[in-house]
Amino acid sequence: MTGKVAFGYLHPGEMASCFVDSMVDMLFFDAQTHGRFLHSHGKMGKRAGSAGVVDGRNQLARVMLDESEADWLLMIDSDMGFGHDTCERLIESAHAHDRPIMGGLCFAFAQDGAASFYGARWRPAPTLYDWHDGGDDVGFVPRFDYMDGGRVQEVAGTGAACILIHRLALEAIRDRYGPDQWFEPVVHPGSGRKFSEDLSFCVRAAGCDLPLHVDTSVKTTHNKGAVFYDEEFYFADLAGRRQGCDLLRSTSA
Repeated sequence: MTGKVAFGYLHPGEMASCFVDSMVDMLFFDAQTHGRFLHSHGKMGKRAGSAGVVDGRNQLARVMLDESEADWLLMIDSDMGFGHDTCERLIESAHAHDRPIMGGLCFAFAQDGAASFYGARWRPAPTLYDWHDGGDDVGFVPRFDYMDGGRVQEVAGTGAACILIHRLALEAIRDRYGPDQWFEPVVHPGSGRKFSEDLSFCVRAAGCDLPLHVDTSVKTTHNKGAVFYDEEFYFADLAGRRQGCDLLRSTSA
């Protein structure tokens, strides 16, 4: 599939080495093959702390639409590692009308109960989300069994750590919700829950009847300091949980 790409990323003044190495590999690969990245907007880095993520993402979308001729906006966070062909593979899975928003396989960390001495436990969670409406409990829940759903899966939501968005999708959201509102946090009118900026984008996309997909074959790693959240780590965590359940059942039998 043809299409020019603007590549945008946010950073707090520094970037993870896995991101820098991955970005260099991707840009060199593209220069030697398809030449999708625009010369003027092929790499748009914006400094943004945690309080500036919403405005930063909105600015990347606005610049791509208003100041470039790009067909696609590729956003990858500066604490991610990814393959040299990430952009190309996402474009191959995407489609301007049928699949205008395509995410890669990323992992966030989700709280998983309490630890001793007022601590908390965490686990890796895939950023493929289904919509859950349980009355007062309304929101997005991770699809932990994503590996059973095929390579490209339609989802209710996904994160923005690695995502490809077509110009037509951004224009549709702007036309309905107004300028620079793509990632403004949404508050659920019933429960009062405030969604993160990336899931708020997904809410607006659904309001425009724009389908969201994730290509689980486009893998990434998420630098969380001493731990890198990737699919291998996720499976290791899952195996450990199953082994713990089996041990608990055997000792209680």
